[in-house]
Amino acid sequence: MKQRINCYETDGVTVKKTMELPEVFSIPIRHDLVLKTHALYRMKSRQPYSVSKIAGKQHSAESWGTGRAVARVPRVKGSGTRRAGQGAFANFCRKGRMAHPTQTHRRWARKVVENTLRIAMAIGVAASAHAGLVEARGHRISNIKMLPIIVSDEVAKIKKTKDAMNVLRALNIEDELDRVENSRKVRTGKGKMRNRRHTQRKGALLIHGEKSDLLAFRNIRGVDQMSIDSLDLVELTPGGVAGRLIIWTESAFEKLDKLFGGFERASELMDGFMLPNKMVTHDDLEELFYTDEVQAVLDEPLMIPREALAMTEEEIEERQRFINKFDASAIRSVN
Repeated sequence: MKQRINCYETDGVTVKKTMELPEVFSIPIRHDLVLKTHALYRMKSRQPYSVSKIAGKQHSAESWGTGRAVARVPRVKGSGTRRAGQGAFANFCRKGRMAHPTQTHRRWARKVVENTLRIAMAIGVAASAHAGLVEARGHRISNIKMLPIIVSDEVAKIKKTKDAMNVLRALNIEDELDRVENSRKVRTGKGKMRNRRHTQRKGALLIHGEKSDLLAFRNIRGVDQMSIDSLDLVELTPGGVAGRLIIWTESAFEKLDKLFGGFERASELMDGFMLPNKMVTHDDLEELFYTDEVQAVLDEPLMIPREALAMTEEEIEERQRFINKFDASAIRSVN
């Protein structure tokens, strides 16, 4: 029998209806797969960069040649200054060029297998229903009634940010909003000068079924939003860590079953995709190896040394006599 989850009205108390938990929430959590897929997927958004072609080469310098008992590196011309006579251009010189300058034609992006990306997104969705994983990410969920959080589609009709805040408070998300608010700090380093002045923790993610963003929630610090039709792995698993706190609207939650399908039923929206099932029911492979069924089909281990297999009977007898001689002498010495 499938587990059922409450869908709440905007007051956070009234239960509008109970909904069946989609099969996507039952898939096994693979943190290694999420982390690797997230790293490859993020490479698509990297911006190419390189150093200037003339960087480190803007000197009036010429080699002194041989015969002066100094290196043949180009040296700055002139006299009367400390800089005169110093090496230039080479990567081991002060103010010289890079050894291997960065190029804009580097292979910035990496290909991600589409099916792997879909599985990683499904794991991100499934992990949002595990209280331990959500809390391990740092989210404050001690006052939340149950996971996942589902709210009525009435939230899409809210126009005022004040009313949106009241809905979040009714859903007991206030502690999470305070955590994000208090985490806002000025960034260390030069990112302050590059439009990345502040850092803050990731808060809750609101997934809705609308075509455009819900304007009332757009300006609330600590709440990101996304349409169910454009799920993104970066938002579902920030930093490649599954278990983000997600608030689902009623229509978005109902669409999960069509989007991801089941273990024996293909997705209606993603061509040819089915949820991955466990290949083994027992995770402890060492214990599995020593079961009677596995040991019955394995050959007995060969305990004789390999070099002994190539020995003749005479050699084996001679070796045994040699060993026995020392054993006998050891017994006599003890007595």
